[in-house]
Amino acid sequence: MTPINMMSENWYDCEIYAIDSQVIIEDDPNFVKWTKVIYYSNIFSYLFYLFKNRKNIIYSNSLTLKTLLVWLFWEKTFFYSHSYPFWNSFLKEKIIIFFFSFFKKVRVNNKDEKNQIDNIKKDLWFICFLSISNYFYYINKERDNYWTWIWNLTFIKNPYLLIELWKKMKSWNINFKIKVLWEDRFNKRWKSFNDLVKESWLQKYIEVLGYKNPKEIKDILKKSLIYINTSLSEWQCLAVYEWALSWNFLCLQNILSFPSVFKDNAFYHNDENELFENIKFILENKEKLNNKILENQEMILEKYSYQKEKECLKKMFLEK
Repeated sequence: MTPINMMSENWYDCEIYAIDSQVIIEDDPNFVKWTKVIYYSNIFSYLFYLFKNRKNIIYSNSLTLKTLLVWLFWEKTFFYSHSYPFWNSFLKEKIIIFFFSFFKKVRVNNKDEKNQIDNIKKDLWFICFLSISNYFYYINKERDNYWTWIWNLTFIKNPYLLIELWKKMKSWNINFKIKVLWEDRFNKRWKSFNDLVKESWLQKYIEVLGYKNPKEIKDILKKSLIYINTSLSEWQCLAVYEWALSWNFLCLQNILSFPSVFKDNAFYHNDENELFENIKFILENKEKLNNKILENQEMILEKYSYQKEKECLKKMFLEK
């Protein structure tokens, strides 16, 4: 909501055009009052909306073909991708770069991301840190022994690793549960992730909860001990910051986004074996590791403020 907030403060009328949204945007605790929200109905109404607003500033968010089409509508178009787009396909990379090159600016979140793609088009990339709401900030060292995984269940998020993790965990006599949040879009031979969990008789250990509103998520976070991310590709993911603020240990996929931010204050894995060893180490040493959580919380509250992001976005959108 920070771009909306900043533009409203500068006397701009703002609208949100929501494409494939799994959430009720107005339920966001940071929702900016009086902002008009339009939910996607079909491609024709979407293209008409873009054409009608072609003289306005358009900030396209999320990496899909529909959002990449925004560049067709004049020069005041900006793009921000939450998924790192160059992870396994040379052809995909070239297609995305082709689309990116038509935007006025493409937002990245830190220097490591910029350095990775600087050779593509140097004046295209604009560094702007995220801002994280302190809504999820919480200190409580007494936690239930369950772990959480959040985001849309798709191939690129690699949720199947959780089943592989369970195969490692079953030989270790420990009571645990993994709570999986958000929409199940996973498809492996026409089976959803929840189907695979039931097929493996793992409902006792892996609970697929579906969509939860911010208040429900906050209640879950107050009891969660470990946040697990298994994504094959990710730029800066808001969820990992929110979980870090909520007194969770971080077990993250070893991809560019995470070590560049959390450094030694998170645990990184490339496969289920490394993830298993990291979780085992946390559970055996958690009292000694609390300083990692404290340092993550301090870093996020100090560096990732709304005011800093608003100043950065103002420079990107409004300065020539």
